Amino acid sequence: MQRVVETILASMEQERAARVTRAELVLGTSGHFTEEAVRQYFQVLTQNTPIEGAALTLSWLPATYQCLSCQHRFESTSSPATCPLCGDVALEISHQDECFIRSIEMISQDE
Repeated sequence: MQRVVETILASMEQERAARVTRAELVLGTSGHFTEEAVRQYFQVLTQNTPIEGAALTLSWLPATYQCLSCQHRFESTSSPATCPLCGDVALEISHQDECFIRSIEMISQDE
């Protein structure tokens, strides 16, 4: 999350923005983030920055799994996941801790 805030600040500098009004983040569901934890961490990290007070929109990506028994690939938002074909729980996760910025709304220094 620290890197997300640093990226937003760098984008602000590049765009010569005065403030951020909204940020939309996309997170992987298998990253063990809770919405409340993400919001609290974002609030703490943005205190006393031009991002402080920005609206935060969160979207969640389903985790992508491959069953180690039948090799079926599938997406799931449930935890723990089970293979929908064979019911096995021996799974490999393709992505887990993804977190990226989908969009940032800024106010320019000229406004």
